[in-house]
Amino acid sequence: MDGPFREPPQPVPSLAACYFYHTLELPGHGIVEGEWDLRPNLDAYLGGVEFQGQRVLEVGTASGGVAFHLERQGAEVIAFDLSPERCTDIVPFHGDDLAARTERTRKHLERIRNGFWLAHAALESRVRRAEGTVYEIPEALGPVDATTFGSVLLHLRDPFLALTSAARLTRRTLIVTELLQLRTWQRWLLKLSGTHGPVWLPDAQSGEPKHSWWYLPPELVRRWLNILGFTRARTTAHTQLFRGSPNQLYTIVAERK
Repeated sequence: MDGPFREPPQPVPSLAACYFYHTLELPGHGIVEGEWDLRPNLDAYLGGVEFQGQRVLEVGTASGGVAFHLERQGAEVIAFDLSPERCTDIVPFHGDDLAARTERTRKHLERIRNGFWLAHAALESRVRRAEGTVYEIPEALGPVDATTFGSVLLHLRDPFLALTSAARLTRRTLIVTELLQLRTWQRWLLKLSGTHGPVWLPDAQSGEPKHSWWYLPPELVRRWLNILGFTRARTTAHTQLFRGSPNQLYTIVAERK
């Protein structure tokens, strides 16, 4: 361990020990299927930003699909993810065995981490990985030119605190990608809450979702970014594949003056 950074494990995890959040094409393994296949539209996912020569913090790296893409674009990449030992943002539904759910989540995160390292080795990547909680991103990781949040904020109890944690390390550009497509009942809640309001997703009767907290309208996220000093912002919409089905997302690229 070098400060906040993790070193690749020896030996590299086997494919059977891995879970892939992103679909990746890996030398020696071919295409490994993940939940999200961002490959056809990754540039849109990142707001069309040019990353050549930039130092980039990628928050919520999971299997590393975005991090390895950033590296191919010529960026020096720090891939940051939740430590399996700190998986606390689970919706605490009354009656659930929270300890058992936490343990299942911890093991799942370990398999996702294994997938990252297997891909890292197969691609001969130089991406550096760090772990912890997004609410306390180590200052030793910065400063960086740009930070990306790829579908992370909806899974956090305090998304504004997470943005604040990253903003203090970010010199120029903060990029946020989140879901834009809503179900009918979520659109109804959004109408009730007002244009700029978030939508609370956990429902006590159904006990779902267990790992998602919010729908965050782009107008709200832009206001948050303005507060943090990123006052020049543009928003784009795009379509990405989740388990083979198209989903609409938005990306905000916000810059400091």
